[in-house]
Amino acid sequence: MKKILISLSIIGAVTVIAVGVTVGLFSDTETSTGNIFVAGSMDLKVDHVRQTYNDVDCNTCNLTLISDPTNMVVKRNGVAVTPYPAIFVGTNEPHFIHTAWTAQNDPILQAAGAKWIWESDPTRQEDTTTDVTYTFEKKFEWYGPIVSSDLWFAVGSDNSIKIWLNGFLIAENPMERGYRQENMLHIPGSLVNSHIVQGNNVLTFEVKNWTPVGYPGTPYSNPGGLIYKFYISGNCQDIYFKSHCMLWGEKDLTGQETFFNFDDVKPGDRGTNIISMHVFDNDAFSCLLVTDPVDNENDVVEAEGNDSGQPGELSQFLSAVLWEDTTQDNAYNAGEPILYGPAALKDIKTMNRLPLTATSTAYIGLAWCLGTQTVDGVISCSGVGNQDISQTDSFLASLTAYAEQQRNNPNFTCAAVVLPQ
Repeated sequence: MKKILISLSIIGAVTVIAVGVTVGLFSDTETSTGNIFVAGSMDLKVDHVRQTYNDVDCNTCNLTLISDPTNMVVKRNGVAVTPYPAIFVGTNEPHFIHTAWTAQNDPILQAAGAKWIWESDPTRQEDTTTDVTYTFEKKFEWYGPIVSSDLWFAVGSDNSIKIWLNGFLIAENPMERGYRQENMLHIPGSLVNSHIVQGNNVLTFEVKNWTPVGYPGTPYSNPGGLIYKFYISGNCQDIYFKSHCMLWGEKDLTGQETFFNFDDVKPGDRGTNIISMHVFDNDAFSCLLVTDPVDNENDVVEAEGNDSGQPGELSQFLSAVLWEDTTQDNAYNAGEPILYGPAALKDIKTMNRLPLTATSTAYIGLAWCLGTQTVDGVISCSGVGNQDISQTDSFLASLTAYAEQQRNNPNFTCAAVVLPQ
């Protein structure tokens, strides 16, 4: 009897196992990999290539470029490198400049403050025993005419050099001893001025340091170097204005740029600024905002009458008109959309928004006036009135270009913008 019971328990155990197998579920898995959400971006760039003051155009008055650390090293032996600044030769101990170098004695270079530069200081040991070529670049901007007779370009090198302006080979000195004053290049303006363009320019130097012959090369026996001065003179009809205006091409602003810089304005003075706005990646609405306004009294002079002192009153008399320069002719034309004014310059935050399409450019014209403006086919300025109370006063402010995306933002207004602190 016991044997039978044992057999039944074994059968029962087997039965349980069999049931466990028969209740398994069918399944299948399909996976989509690499699902990504990436936040969009917006990049606003601004340029300022046209400005007038009392109907005089702002041009580049003159420009002097010299060998200094604003020159960038961009190639080694013809192979591009991540750009890095050049270094003054003789900066590091033992402050060595080769005694054979006499180019720095040239009075033109001395007067400009030009000094020897290289990609390192001292020259790298591995660059003293074999031929090596470094390429230096200096970028600059130019706006306006050029007086070629006043253009001067002097270059010395150790050893040989080739020079390009905007991709055009303008000179080369294949001589081994270009570092000597008597062997320097003096390039006349007639070879240079036709290659200067309005806006951005690139000056490129390819300098070759030769393998020494007859002695072992060291950073002090076979150094490399570049020294130069490049001067351009423009046709400056109004010296005051030329020293008080600033133009630049498309870029991110650093905070050092000024749209206005006038220290002697009088009733009836006027000016225009054409400000180009470029937005990338997304359509946007744009505005110009005057922020951080400060009215300074400076001095109270007799003509100011009963002026009680701080703050100053100059901003009360500065007016502005903003328009969209749809014709891109750097002037207001009847029918072009008025975005603001005539009204107080300090309040342009209340301007109508200007739509920007990604990868395209829009142009805002800004006409200012110390006095009263009217718009009737043209924008005019009258200084008639009593602005005596503003004498010696000054008005300081930031002018900010702002952009905000259009999508899902139909109710955007410039007046509602709050800039981050």
